Amino acid sequence: MGKYRFNREKLEFVEEKRGIKGWIKAVFRYFIISILLAILYYIIFSLFVSTEEERALARETAILEEEYWKLQERIVVLDNTIKNLQYRDKEIYRSIFNAEPPVYSTTGDYNLFEGIDTTRMEAIVKDSKLRLSVIEEGMLRVDSSIVEINDALAALGPQVMSIPSIVPVRDFTIRQSGASIGGKVNPFYKTVAMHTGMDLLAASGTEVLAAADGVVETATRMGKKDGNSIVIDHGNGYVTKYNNLGSLKVRSRQKVKQGDVIGTIGMSGMSFAPHLHYEVWHNGAVMDPMNYFFASLTPQMYRDMAIIVANTGQSLD
Repeated sequence: MGKYRFNREKLEFVEEKRGIKGWIKAVFRYFIISILLAILYYIIFSLFVSTEEERALARETAILEEEYWKLQERIVVLDNTIKNLQYRDKEIYRSIFNAEPPVYSTTGDYNLFEGIDTTRMEAIVKDSKLRLSVIEEGMLRVDSSIVEINDALAALGPQVMSIPSIVPVRDFTIRQSGASIGGKVNPFYKTVAMHTGMDLLAASGTEVLAAADGVVETATRMGKKDGNSIVIDHGNGYVTKYNNLGSLKVRSRQKVKQGDVIGTIGMSGMSFAPHLHYEVWHNGAVMDPMNYFFASLTPQMYRDMAIIVANTGQSLD
């Protein structure tokens, strides 16, 4: 049906025909109104009506958030437990070796939730559960090890304080490391011979220390090969020997404590330069003294010493 208008001249209603522009305007107007109505319907539907999928996702998100915070609480508890285990471990180290435990520096990026704003909650929860599982396993292993150490300490009693664990030279530095055990070139005969100790270089007169508590077994003066030498029995199968000394500060059957001065550096006996020839024996077997410096050396120092020792092929006695 067309649109009519009143013609005053003819005093009658006349049908008004639309042109092309009129039709275009009408179509455009209807199109705009349709879009606006569609947007209005969508907003009303989104605000007041939710699909089953959206409700399921909302429930899943709520469950994951609850699980995530439970895991966070457990991580805090485990962190406190691990700190307590570390404290107990340090106390055991002090009681065994009468020294402060070495400090291990760690580097790395531990920002667990870096970029959390762009990470899905489900992925965070799974990652947290995996890390928590690893921490729990590590905690159980550490706790089991501490129990075993405590049992071993209880069985050993005071004998545990007899383990030689320090470098027996005052103000020792890694550069003073010499040849250790094994086949080494003898400085006098220029032939390879078995070297049963470790050479620790130092200036004459430098103080030599007892590596652990014990009793002086022998204190020998001017032996042909070993020169001035001391043998200390630490009990529990451990014996340490100190050869080529400049002077002796102890006598046979004298009790000594770890760190006591027992002599000085020199070059008595078959000695090529001032040094201490130091030996560690356990149950009659010769041991590598470098493995018994753990109360004096950090891991970095131990690594540097191992490099020097591995490249030293000649002994000084």
